Amino acid sequence: MGGSIFEMMLLMRDESERKAELRRAEEEQRRRDELVAREARYFADKAEADERSRHDRLEVEERRRQEKQEAEERARRDKEDARARTQELLLLLGALTKKD
Repeated sequence: MGGSIFEMMLLMRDESERKAELRRAEEEQRRRDELVAREARYFADKAEADERSRHDRLEVEERRRQEKQEAEERARRDKEDARARTQELLLLLGALTKKD
């Protein structure tokens, strides 16, 4: 009977060690899974930030291009207006000089 109790204690200890090892393995797997998930989130966030930065940069470039185009258009119109005013002045001067 004493041997039977001893065998039972050994079996219980083995079972306890096996369960503890399983818990350690599960905990280690959980840590690895969390690390993989953190890395995946990091790279996803980084990719999103890179894409946002690229998009913002493209928007800035487009805005600058449009502003440059608008400035060139204003300069062209101003030049045309100045040319038209000069023509008007020449016509007026011509008309005034013919009267004399």
